[in-house]
Order: sequence, then C-alpha cells, then structure tokens
Amino acid sequence: MPRFSVNDEDISSGFAEISGADYRHLVHVRRVKPGETVYLAGKSGSYYCGIVSEIGSGSVRVRITESFAISGTGLDISLYLCLIKGGNFEYAIQKSVEVGVNRIIPVISERTVPDPDKKTEKKRERWNRIAEGACKQCMRGGPVPVGLPLGFAEAVESDTSDVKIAGHPGAPLQVRDFLHGVERPRTVSILIGPEGGFSESELITAGRYGWNMLNFGFTHLRAETAAAVIPALIIYHWSSI
Repeated sequence: MPRFSVNDEDISSGFAEISGADYRHLVHVRRVKPGETVYLAGKSGSYYCGIVSEIGSGSVRVRITESFAISGTGLDISLYLCLIKGGNFEYAIQKSVEVGVNRIIPVISERTVPDPDKKTEKKRERWNRIAEGACKQCMRGGPVPVGLPLGFAEAVESDTSDVKIAGHPGAPLQVRDFLHGVERPRTVSILIGPEGGFSESELITAGRYGWNMLNFGFTHLRAETAAAVIPALIIYHWSSI
C-alpha cells in the first residue's frame, strides 16, 4: 500500500495535496487510481489514511479518512558514523533511519578511507534523499537530517547527550552490563568507527569527553551492520514503547 510523507501545510479541510517527486512516483510508477487507499506521514509526526479522490496534472488529491498516532521510542538518538566506502555508508544511513535514529552526523577519523573533500555538498544532498526515502518506507514523519562531516575531535567534544556510547570490539565492558547499570536517558549518542576501527589516540580522546567504549558481541560487526544493530539494541532496551 503506498506510503508518503506530506508537509502539514499541504493538508487542509480534510484533504491532502501530493505533488513533486511523490506525485510522479504515485502516478507514473505506482499508477495509482482514484479510490485507492494511501497512508501519509506528516512532518510534525501526524499520520493519516486517505482515499485518492482526484489525479491532476501536477498533484494528487487525497481525502483524509482517518488520522492516528504512532508512538515514538521516547529516545532522541544521534548517530555519529565515521565515513565508510560509498555504498556501505548509504546502506548504513538507510537502515539506521529505519531502525529509529533521529539524526546522522558523518565523522572523519584517522582511518577513514573516503575523501570527504570530494563533492561533499552533493554527497550530503544524496544522503538526505536516502534518509527521506527510508522515512517514507517505514512511515516515519521525519525528517532525519544527515549533516556535513565533522572531524573526530570536534564530533566527540561537541556532543551533549545524556549518554554517549561508542562501539569498540576490544572494549572490556559488555553492552548488557552497561545498559543495566544506567538509568534510562532522554538523549543518546552512538559513535561507530570506520572499517579499521578507532586509533588508540581516538579512544583516549573520546574517553576524555565522556564516551563509553562498549563491546557489542563476540563477533566484529562491519561498520554498516553496527550502524543498524547498535541503535536497535539501545532502542530495545530503553524504548518507552
């Protein structure tokens, strides 16, 4: 069943207007017809069910039949993700958004392989389109912004979350022990390293600014896998759902 996000100003008097890229997708890809049901997610967090009532030359008009709420996790999660090779980074964005992170901050670390200076703004635009598509796929109101890359020191120093967690396979502290020993926070930040992991100096720097190095299992997860698995574990343990 088609699912799309809409701006709150596009909903008025019981109707929603879908235009732009979503209009083209509905009409030319989905080939939606009048009378079909669609689900809509508002940017402010409202959700709607509606019936396609009219298909114009540049917009689809939907009659809202039901509005409902989908409860969130109760956590505000920032994902600091060190740059990894192209397609893997984009996969990590998609899956972490589907899992439930609230924002993604790319990080340039010592062992980062991609060159962050190549077409950075164009890459960011693409990353945000991927995040937007993931929001639509899983019916999140969104948006989940993806920022410009930060240097490692700036990233770990500037974060002000209640709890700061970094995945590190060599850490002696297991995630289950840490989570059971900490009261449920409001904001959480998660730091995922590149393919080669963090350097010793980065571990020291992160520790200085209150980041907790945690071991998340007996296997070494790929960075793009960790970007989805670690937020999922955090949400499972601390979610208000």
